[in-house]
Amino acid sequence: MTFSICVQEETDAGTVYGVAVTTDAPAVGALAPYVSRRGAVSTQAFVNVRLGRRGIALLEDVPLEQALSGVLVRDEHDGLRQLHGVADDDVFAYTGDETDPWSGDETYPEEGVSVAGNMLAGPEALPAAADAFLATDPANTVDAGLVPRLIDALAAGVEVGGDKRGHSSAAVCVSAPKTTAYHDLRVDHADDPIAEIRRVYEAAYDASDGFSEDSKERIFD
Repeated sequence: MTFSICVQEETDAGTVYGVAVTTDAPAVGALAPYVSRRGAVSTQAFVNVRLGRRGIALLEDVPLEQALSGVLVRDEHDGLRQLHGVADDDVFAYTGDETDPWSGDETYPEEGVSVAGNMLAGPEALPAAADAFLATDPANTVDAGLVPRLIDALAAGVEVGGDKRGHSSAAVCVSAPKTTAYHDLRVDHADDPIAEIRRVYEAAYDASDGFSEDSKERIFD
């Protein structure tokens, strides 16, 4: 019921991780995406949120493949799950053999990108999302950041079919050396969640203007 993209990118300020996801079900942002300073993970299909929570937590101590394959081994219904992510210049993707078709995943190790989806109209959404993200030069985005490029990736996947039932929610999560309000965006239910999350991003980005001085910076944990 979902497709998503996880990415890692190096910037002058340090490593940035991001996840973007959209689906037919409401409130996907409460279920699928997880980011930290060590990686990005999406848990989907017949969602088990523990895979995301435990997987992202384990990245503090163990490599990506060990973390995510380890949580899957402990899940007796792993055939229903889909789990993928990026961390520390590595990628991982798993699609259970009981997930609803069309389902599958693709990884781009050299680019630090993984994509995965289930209940899709076809396989086209995955390369479309990855290509859209990778085709955009970070220097040409509004804030030279991941958020607009992740939204573009979702839009590209939707354009070629995406979730075969439609799309009603979307989320974008980013972990960066300097956190901003628009690094954690959710649209829990909308007729066009991609257009809505883009509108929210642009509003949040515009609202952040004027807080660049040290004395005025907002503080995020």
